[in-house]
Amino acid sequence: MENSLKVLINFNEKIIRKQLEKYYYYSWKKKLPSLLKYFLFIILFLTLVDSIFKPDRSRADFLVSIGIFLLIACSLYIIIFYFNKANYISKLNKHIDELKRFNPLTELYFDENSFYIKSEQYDIRSIWKKVTYNISGRTLIITIDLGTPLTYLISEEETEQYQNILTFLKYKAKLKK
Repeated sequence: MENSLKVLINFNEKIIRKQLEKYYYYSWKKKLPSLLKYFLFIILFLTLVDSIFKPDRSRADFLVSIGIFLLIACSLYIIIFYFNKANYISKLNKHIDELKRFNPLTELYFDENSFYIKSEQYDIRSIWKKVTYNISGRTLIITIDLGTPLTYLISEEETEQYQNILTFLKYKAKLKK
């Protein structure tokens, strides 16, 4: 493996938009198991409360109330999902408009000690201990822990050096599960 790698990425609005929309779905999909766990605990809690305070009530009434709860919870989840998606799309449009005003070239430097992102908007360097990555389809999701996580997306169609980046990350960064 080489000691360093330099990658130049030109701004492409369609690719950036597609990456960020996929990232929205990816992040919601990551939240789904914890939400299902919460629903399971709520149903368990409702079962305990129902059995303690309403011992003479039939199971059919209880199942109807659980069904109504699940219907309301799923409806709320869908409403919140689409509301957040609309909000995310408006922020995405503002972000892309801001990106268009700057020089469209982003430079990524991978070396033995650190990962470095340089563009007109930001100049970020991080040691490998703070860098994690994940692969979602044909997109690399690189996360840098700066106190607040910074996520950088690189898709296979964005650069010809995608495999070199992936190889470098396998050796230097931690795979996020």
